[in-house]
Amino acid sequence: MRFYILTIFPEIVKGYWEQGILSKAADNGLLTVETIDLRNFSRNKYRKIDKPIYGAGRGMLFEAGPLSDAVDSVKSGDPSVKTVFLTPSGKKFDNRVAKELAKENSLLLIAARYEGIDERFIRTKVDYEISVGDYVLTGGELPAMAVADAVSRFLPGAIKDESVSDESFENGLLEYGHYTEPAVFDGLEVPEVLRSGDHRAVAEYRFYESLKKTYFNRPDLFEKWMPELRASESGNKLTRLKKENKEWEKLLKYIEKISKEWKNVGRNKQE
Repeated sequence: MRFYILTIFPEIVKGYWEQGILSKAADNGLLTVETIDLRNFSRNKYRKIDKPIYGAGRGMLFEAGPLSDAVDSVKSGDPSVKTVFLTPSGKKFDNRVAKELAKENSLLLIAARYEGIDERFIRTKVDYEISVGDYVLTGGELPAMAVADAVSRFLPGAIKDESVSDESFENGLLEYGHYTEPAVFDGLEVPEVLRSGDHRAVAEYRFYESLKKTYFNRPDLFEKWMPELRASESGNKLTRLKKENKEWEKLLKYIEKISKEWKNVGRNKQE
């Protein structure tokens, strides 16, 4: 995979890829990252790449011309590259999107600033509009690095498969909590089951903790993961599920237990 990151601040991006696991992946030839200074494609002697917005809009906008020249320059040497514009107005980025992007040969990530970029460029040159969340940043460099990092994790050989498969969102739930030494910290002990050596018990404990963390922190994910257990479902159906399937029975008991714990969590109590 080859990443191109188009920005007016290349130095912000460069240092990120020189450390950690992804730097090793780059050293092993699994990915390459090239930063491109948009100002090198300016059409004036002052190296400016922005202009005021039509319609009395606030702020400045990246011009279509320099952006188009930069994309054409990359495509001349890498015709298969896909252009990605990082914008709050884009499609929500998640693990599923990261996996899809990882199938591409190369990605050109546009890190805009100010009020964004000319809409005509988006319509003619951009393949994907992606948002990393419902908030606004001062620039697109952080979103570009976030997308590149998340996509890189799904490149074969970049990270061990088992490390990726256990992470949050892979099975629709958040990842369970982890513990390390010491065995006791601030009066809190590492759960005994994790020190028991019983792999089946550990797996069951972690599944329960994953369910609980998702229920507490991301009820929206929990709702998607358990579509058959929405509030609208009848009690009779749940009773039937319990009788017909032992796994469902155990799962429903987990959820009942989690619901009771939820009421006792300090941040969830009514004022």
